Amino acid sequence: MPPVFSREIIRPVISTTKLMFQARTSPCEAACPAGNPIQKVQSLVKEGRYDEALRFLRARNPFPGTTGRVCTHPCETDCNRGTYDEAISIRGLERSIADYADMTRMKKPVRMARSGKKIGVIGGGPAGLTFAYFSSLLGHEVTIFEAGPILGGMPRLNVPEYRLPKDMLDLEIGLVLETGVKARTNTKVGRDISFDEIRASFDAVCIATGTWKERELDLSDADKAVKGVEFLRLVNLGITRNVGKNVIIAGGGGVAFDCAFTARRLGAEEVHVVCLEEADKMCAPPDDLVQAREEGITIHNSRMVSRVLQQDGKGTGIEFFEVSSFFFDEAGNAHIKPASGDKKSLLGETVIFAAGVQPELEFIKNTGISLNADGTIKLDAQTKSTSVAGVFAAGDVVVGPSIVASAVGQGRETALAVHRYLTGKDTADEVLVIGDDGAIVAEPVGREGRPHVVAFEEMWNPEHYEKTPRKKTGASAGISFQERDTGLDQPSATAEAARCFHCGHCDKCGKCVEDCPGLILEMKEEGPEVIYPDECWHCGNCRISCPDSAISYDFPLYTLV
Repeated sequence: MPPVFSREIIRPVISTTKLMFQARTSPCEAACPAGNPIQKVQSLVKEGRYDEALRFLRARNPFPGTTGRVCTHPCETDCNRGTYDEAISIRGLERSIADYADMTRMKKPVRMARSGKKIGVIGGGPAGLTFAYFSSLLGHEVTIFEAGPILGGMPRLNVPEYRLPKDMLDLEIGLVLETGVKARTNTKVGRDISFDEIRASFDAVCIATGTWKERELDLSDADKAVKGVEFLRLVNLGITRNVGKNVIIAGGGGVAFDCAFTARRLGAEEVHVVCLEEADKMCAPPDDLVQAREEGITIHNSRMVSRVLQQDGKGTGIEFFEVSSFFFDEAGNAHIKPASGDKKSLLGETVIFAAGVQPELEFIKNTGISLNADGTIKLDAQTKSTSVAGVFAAGDVVVGPSIVASAVGQGRETALAVHRYLTGKDTADEVLVIGDDGAIVAEPVGREGRPHVVAFEEMWNPEHYEKTPRKKTGASAGISFQERDTGLDQPSATAEAARCFHCGHCDKCGKCVEDCPGLILEMKEEGPEVIYPDECWHCGNCRISCPDSAISYDFPLYTLV
């Protein structure tokens, strides 16, 4: 029986009692550095509405076809469905949206009125391009200065073709330029134009040069080894080389494995990856470790290279020793404890070093811009500005080597920060998105602060969802530069999207309406509504029966009058 109250003495605080939504969100959305509206687009994919889903993605991320292929998907690691059976293939669904949406039916974003302000962007990678995209839509005149021969940054020049076909990247960069962004390629700041010239010509400057400078190792004959980032850059530009049948790669991150997989595609029959990390602590993406096993890459863990062996000026092998422990200090220097004094050799025809990257910022030397201990640019946490007025920064040059989605998120956030600087508005906790009408808007993060992230333990009724295996993406046969992961077909994408828990978001399943003992709920287009508020018992059945943990209450429930 519900509690009995005299309505002359007690009444609900809110005269129109309602279910409360959207003060909660999912772990996947909280973990996405690009800020993708994951559960929203998966609802649309479930209904086959790819065009709308792409519009929602591009409202936050102008590169969904790129991130849908190369992102290391931290969202999937945090997915609540992974505790129940298997995590949702979020990256696969993002790629499906970019692949299957009809671009000819897409509504183009609308630029705000011209502001008369000019912004210079140094660097044409994901952070710089995303920053330029949103800054242009905000009405500013934007010019990108790119040192390379073509825009795209790391995805263009370092991600191999078998992971990211460059026609998809071309399409998405074209959509950025279509907003009115100008680009000057083959223009290196500090060589072809000075930083002071750029500052004098623009009302604001954003530095987004990434982390291209490869770390130098203090080893004998280290210069005889091939540098990993440079190796990938040349291959992506079509300048291939004969690596021989036996290749040795020093390093344990994503760049090292991209070098390994690329060497296999250039004809290497035996590829060895030598790295400091233990097998269970490697920093390479898990997908890379799976691919390494499939392609016969040999990994040597807990090893440190002590010398490069060379013949006729070319690296032909390495000398190494076992490591018992190591750590990196704030400046990125390694402190290594050898397991013993024994040294061994590994011979090959090409030696590639992928020992890490860092920012290359000679062009801002003596400008007054402050740096962190690791060489990245120091920003004010609130304004996103550097220590020099009017100069901002975004992407890896701020956070260090990271993923494309992080660069995208940083680029969008910095565009809003620069817009506020140029227009004199106060800094606020807002996020830039493109609205339903195609116009760009700054949305408040939330009146009550950032939404609560729903943990699996908070989901009272996950059994509403039948346990089903994750849909696998397709794979091309053999070792070639043809795209290896062929993605989800449309029936698989529909089925995979239907697996989403929609944690913290109402999916309009109707369970709350069905389980309400007072029969006072009704399902409306925007979600369930309390149609007889005075009859609500506040029993909590709706909250318990909700499979998405989307329902919360206003408290206190009652007050004396």
